[in-house]
Amino acid sequence: MSALRTLVIALALVAAVTSTAAAQVVQGTGAGSTLRVTVLDQTEAALIIAQVTLVDSKGVEQTMPVDERGVAEFTALNPGSYQVKASAESFRTLTTPYNVRQGRNQTTLRLALATIEQTVIVEDQSAADRRDNGFTQTLTQDEIDALPDDPDEMAEELARIAGPGAQIFVDGFRGGRLPPKDQIQQIRFHTNSFSAEYHEAGMIRVEVITKPGMGGWRGNTNFGFRDESLNSKQAFANEKGPEQMRRYMVNFQGPIAKGKTGLSLTFDGNSAYDSRTIVADAPAGQVNALAVAPTDAMNFSARVEHLLGGSSQLRMEYARRQNERSNIGVGDFDLPERAYATDNSTDTFRLRNTRVIGKKVFSELLFEFNDTTNATRPGSILPTIRVNDAFTAGGAGQSGDRNAREIQIAQNFDFTLGRKHSFRAGVLLESGWWNSTQRSNANGTYTFTSLDAYPGTPATYTIRVGDPLVNYSQTKAGWFLQDDFRPSRTLQLSFGLRQEIQTHVDSKWNLAPRAAFTWNATKKTTMRGGYGIFYDWYESNLYEQTIRVDGNHQVDQVIQNPGFPVAEGGGTRLPASVIRSASLGQPIIQQASFGLERPLAPWADFRADYMWTRGSNMLRSINVNAPAHLDGVRPNLLVGNITEVQSSGKRASDRVAVALNARYIPRRILGMVMYQFGGTRNYADGPTALPSDSNNPNQDWGPSAQDVRHRIFFNFNAPLGRGIRAGLNVQGSSALPYNITTGFDANGDTVFNDRPAGVERNSARGAAQWNSGLRLNKSIGLGGLRAGAPGMPGMPPPPPPPPGGAAAQRGPGGPGGGGGDGPQMVVMEGGGNQRYRLDLYVNFQNLFNKVNYNAFVGNQLSRYFGAATSAGAPRRIEIGASLGF
Repeated sequence: MSALRTLVIALALVAAVTSTAAAQVVQGTGAGSTLRVTVLDQTEAALIIAQVTLVDSKGVEQTMPVDERGVAEFTALNPGSYQVKASAESFRTLTTPYNVRQGRNQTTLRLALATIEQTVIVEDQSAADRRDNGFTQTLTQDEIDALPDDPDEMAEELARIAGPGAQIFVDGFRGGRLPPKDQIQQIRFHTNSFSAEYHEAGMIRVEVITKPGMGGWRGNTNFGFRDESLNSKQAFANEKGPEQMRRYMVNFQGPIAKGKTGLSLTFDGNSAYDSRTIVADAPAGQVNALAVAPTDAMNFSARVEHLLGGSSQLRMEYARRQNERSNIGVGDFDLPERAYATDNSTDTFRLRNTRVIGKKVFSELLFEFNDTTNATRPGSILPTIRVNDAFTAGGAGQSGDRNAREIQIAQNFDFTLGRKHSFRAGVLLESGWWNSTQRSNANGTYTFTSLDAYPGTPATYTIRVGDPLVNYSQTKAGWFLQDDFRPSRTLQLSFGLRQEIQTHVDSKWNLAPRAAFTWNATKKTTMRGGYGIFYDWYESNLYEQTIRVDGNHQVDQVIQNPGFPVAEGGGTRLPASVIRSASLGQPIIQQASFGLERPLAPWADFRADYMWTRGSNMLRSINVNAPAHLDGVRPNLLVGNITEVQSSGKRASDRVAVALNARYIPRRILGMVMYQFGGTRNYADGPTALPSDSNNPNQDWGPSAQDVRHRIFFNFNAPLGRGIRAGLNVQGSSALPYNITTGFDANGDTVFNDRPAGVERNSARGAAQWNSGLRLNKSIGLGGLRAGAPGMPGMPPPPPPPPGGAAAQRGPGGPGGGGGDGPQMVVMEGGGNQRYRLDLYVNFQNLFNKVNYNAFVGNQLSRYFGAATSAGAPRRIEIGASLGF
């Protein structure tokens, strides 16, 4: 309840502040208004060859070239009506009226090629027409600054903000590591996207756009630190556990050949160890201990952007990630001897080329190559002893290496037919080659149903034997065509078709039609909706299991009621068990959505939407050789368990979301509150999860393990004065479900997930989760003003762009790159335009030290039945500093 009261107080605070801000907008007279104009091309990249002309009601003109971000900023303006004109060589000139209000104003103009009709105009974060007709939320620079400094923690935070199913893209590429914060130009959240360009049917697509390196040299170095002296005690620990994190990063960005070639370099590392609680019920008594898990990571990346002639741009990037972790696998019921270590490395090369073909077609080529190696080493080779939901001892049973080499090639084209139809078409090819010697359960596992049964007769003994070496490849391909057109000024329609195909799947014609609309119902209300079919891939790691445990490479040996500690001393040995795949089709996902957005005031807007999702052909596993109900005899007496991967699963989810955003830009006060209500049901929580009864698998239809009914997000970001800025975020969610089981294997399928009669799968609920964070940042300007600081009175404008064609001068960035719809602050308190800027910060995680219980036990034979055995991290405090220049 204390967390709920805190949230209510915080909501009242943001409402009070934004109301005050609104009053200041109405009453304030100020010393002149500003207008920030961002110019983008049709791929959302900054159009840095553009210039902007502003004409007032008396016909007086002001002309200014845009900077390297595609931004021109006009200051000391009188409120009133203006004409804004953006022009660039080889692009259509766009002129639009704009009403400048008191304070800070902004608008974004998107220019089309001279033969392509212009797309949309965005003003003041109002409902924006996009190619995919989805909702868009753009983080401001202040909101980006409030994110964690560590790229991995920042990715986790973005995933939490976005919600389940989110996909993160960096400059058009999915996955990989996020760039440093000071190299990020924009972060956008796209919701309800039905573009045929997209394979994923995720709830939200998070696009991270990096800054171009064509301007002057700039850089940043930062350091972060935390240890147990700054943290609170973990909920299930008797004392504070040892913990420390030391993070460092250095990055530089600037031109090699000014206006032609830019370079970005980043090096960072993280040396840390933390403690996990062990809560177990061992024969000698209850275990309550801590296990220290060290992590060492090093990362390097280099990116080059180069203008090729007058109509082409090339971006190349190389990145290497190295991560070593030890003492993994210890915690909860797993005792210290269960530890194992991993050593993972990934080398990535990415290339993106954009160009104009004959001044009529815009081309985008993406290429990516990944070489990944994972090595696993166990701390012990003893057999595993598992007493279900009491304790697990012995070795981890995991070892071996896995190497993957993967390539991705995508080619997209933009072109028009007539003046109303804007097309985008493309093809995608993904291929991979894998070599793996990974072993699982290599030393055997004794399973006991409860502590009362230990050390008597185990229920089962299992071991995987044979040669683990497998070599295989997999290829995926797809193409799409999308047509966006405007029947009228208030309506935009999109129709698209996508086709996908892959190896190891029998279905070949996987057609995915898409349709969407954006309708400006009134001057202030925009409605959006759409429907689409999406296909999921049959992933390589799942396919690998079916060829490894195929009866030729390896098999699973199972003994029911074996001897102990020597398995051969008794029991019934089953014939060899295997894993295989049935005739598979690609999983099919249907999605539909409808929503609206409407500004409530110049500083606030409201959004609501509903998402409907249904999945068929979902992958799940069934033991097709399970014993029959009547006589307990297996259909095939020559084989033990046959775990078959099938395309027979289903899932269904519904979600309603409402959001209120408040942004008072003159005072840089930002706030947001969003509520989601939803539900997700399926047959299984993963493609390898077996049902409680393989003879009647559909009785497992129930809530997903990730079925969170209620979610609420709140954040507030504001200056406190003297160069200090505060960012507060609160996230709450209702309880996750967990499964109630009897603890026995009554049906003899060697899986201990039987449920009591009449009990639905995942029918119990754990505890609600509340997480809050606070970041305080103090900025200190050092040295004189930066030369050419944008928006500073008396500063010279950016240098004119070098001669060349249109696409050659685009700011770099992936699809949706450059510029951006969201406000991006130039003048920062404490020295945003000084030559050097020192930032000191303190970051609180789990600010109110809320105990978030998890890992609830549903085994009726366990003494922990109905209780949690672990909790989320307690309050942690990180301090650090960064120096930018």
